[in-house]
Amino acid sequence: MRKTFCIAAILAAACAAPGAGPFIGPFLYTAAPRYQRASESNRFPQGAAVVLVTTAGERRIAPKLYASADATVSFDGTRILFAGTTSAGVPWQIWETTAAGGTPRQLSHCRTDCTHPVYLPDGRIVFTQASSTGSDIEIADTMGGAPERLTYAPGRRATDDVLRDGRILFENDGELDTVYPDGTGVEALRCDHGPRRGDARQIASGDVIFNVGGRVARFTAALASQAEVAQPAGDLAGPVAEIAPGRWLIAVRRPKGLFGLYLWTQGGRLEPAATPAGVNAIQPVLLRSRTAPKDFPSARMETRVNGNLLCLDARVTKDKPIPEGVAAVQVYTRDAAGAPVLLGRQSVAGDGSFYVQLPADKPLRIELVNAAGTTLRAERGWFWMRSGEQRVCVGCHAGPERSPENKVPAVLLRSTLPEKMLGETK
Repeated sequence: MRKTFCIAAILAAACAAPGAGPFIGPFLYTAAPRYQRASESNRFPQGAAVVLVTTAGERRIAPKLYASADATVSFDGTRILFAGTTSAGVPWQIWETTAAGGTPRQLSHCRTDCTHPVYLPDGRIVFTQASSTGSDIEIADTMGGAPERLTYAPGRRATDDVLRDGRILFENDGELDTVYPDGTGVEALRCDHGPRRGDARQIASGDVIFNVGGRVARFTAALASQAEVAQPAGDLAGPVAEIAPGRWLIAVRRPKGLFGLYLWTQGGRLEPAATPAGVNAIQPVLLRSRTAPKDFPSARMETRVNGNLLCLDARVTKDKPIPEGVAAVQVYTRDAAGAPVLLGRQSVAGDGSFYVQLPADKPLRIELVNAAGTTLRAERGWFWMRSGEQRVCVGCHAGPERSPENKVPAVLLRSTLPEKMLGETK
């Protein structure tokens, strides 16, 4: 009890003593005595508190909770979604409160930690739930309905943002991936496979700003790979909050080892915005209305229990075509122990196309082999198909920025029925 009281006292003092600096409009941040970026399961070992900064000062939005973090704001700017826990060791849940104040409402009832919530344009929410193999992305309404799982592969995932086109942006074992709100169309945001990336947000230009190795970088629509960003010196913690083009609220490590929030105008100097004593100030979010992303209409066919995948040319990559002769495609899943299990093998048509039916909601991985059965290329990670999903890809590793050629794939001239690769689910 003494430890809990001391933590609460530290956080309360931090809220009562905001750092000096220019007022940039109301915003939220997470105040935490300790912040362990590399430990997703224990990021805040001494508790944390989401703090709202206004012209009247600072206040905790959930003072009765042991810890709160991961705040996000509704598109009309009136509600705040966040993760929180009532006591140390108790699973984190998803909560909502109004920006005007009041008692927070618990939205989830997870058996394991649920964190990183984000609003969707249709009124639902998407968040991350810890699992036995890492964590997964789930979607739910705000009325207490059972959540639906969207991701079906081993590893750690964390929700980051919802892009303007309606896709959910999330971290996938150090990569930045996207998926639609019905769990279909999962793919890498970019296929340059750089260092571990996370804490990503889309800014007004359409670019995605993310943290990589204590610095920030960006993905720009016109480029297929990571681009550098002008930024202040020092260790940075994401995500950033964009105040206006070229003006960010960003967490920078202070001389005593704690992070503080600063206003950063590219090409200018840092101005303190929230530098409370004795705690880290991270995860800035502006409390303002914004344009909602597009509402994605699902194309899943409810009458089908599996998914169909059409590849237009397996030889195509993001750089240059595979020079070796691609003879067949092999698809694997995983058994209960995590070992790969071959679902099937199909010959590739002369133009590199293939068409297969795959089991839904299972981890899947593709390999390309030559006539002798030697593996030419193999996916490093796993993807999945949802029931009723009809998916078309340009190539096995073409990158999301490549468009298909205007021609009929040879495999469809051979047959319009997919080759079944369902393993024991046949």
